[in-house]
Amino acid sequence: MKNILFPTDLSPAAEKAFIYALHFADKVGAMLTTLHVYIKPEVKGGKLPHTLSEFYASYDLEHFQNYKDAIPPLRDIQEANGFSHVKVVHLLKGGGKVLPTILQTAKEEDADMIIMGTTGARGLREIFLGSNAGEVLENADCPVIAVPEKSEFDGRIDQIAFTTTYKDEERKALEKVIAITAPFRPEIHCINVDLSHTESITHQMDAFRASFKGQDNLQFHVLEGNDIKEAIFDFLEKNDIDILAMVTHKRNFLEELFNYSRTKTMSYHARTPVFSIQSHIL
Repeated sequence: MKNILFPTDLSPAAEKAFIYALHFADKVGAMLTTLHVYIKPEVKGGKLPHTLSEFYASYDLEHFQNYKDAIPPLRDIQEANGFSHVKVVHLLKGGGKVLPTILQTAKEEDADMIIMGTTGARGLREIFLGSNAGEVLENADCPVIAVPEKSEFDGRIDQIAFTTTYKDEERKALEKVIAITAPFRPEIHCINVDLSHTESITHQMDAFRASFKGQDNLQFHVLEGNDIKEAIFDFLEKNDIDILAMVTHKRNFLEELFNYSRTKTMSYHARTPVFSIQSHIL
């Protein structure tokens, strides 16, 4: 991993996510590229009148000054958390829409991962209910970690949960999780919620586990219950999970258990960062 893209809206929530991004960059030896996207007012018509041209010039300068003022606090966060040695590049881009600019920048910068926080005080709900972060989770061509506003980083990422229904694409996704998080040497818990209470789930789990023979840091759990959210939240809390990883699908591609809409609902109030591996990159 060489480059991690960190889109930021310069909010306190984004500053929290920045600590996660620094920690990842440090562990995997990657450069961190911060990105702030601002939206210019849309003006319809032909050639801009002189006064409007002046307005755009002042608009750009204002955003440049705001971002320039935001960089020193980011550097302070680096130093305060012992990451002053991590290479960080800061980008400011104006665009018509935030999402295409983030995705295009990820391609241009050849980003191996995107790490981003929630927007302001709206929390993780905003990520999964149509915000730019939610669109990035769905459309990015690299894994994405979304950090909820209420997350508190304790300096360690040693417990990871991975939701699975034991499908082939999830096997590929788990391989990515294992490879990306290897420097952290975490315990990875593969969890499935058995809503139907059938014995076949155990057989599927055994077959899935067999393909990871020799991977000593994997544990497999079948959680019984009638409510997916309750079962998973209970597991996250009892096991002090640092990151919840899962496969994310396009909105029109429904999964039997962990489809995109249920992922949104499940993560509504979570404090745990979500590590999304898009199905279209597997």
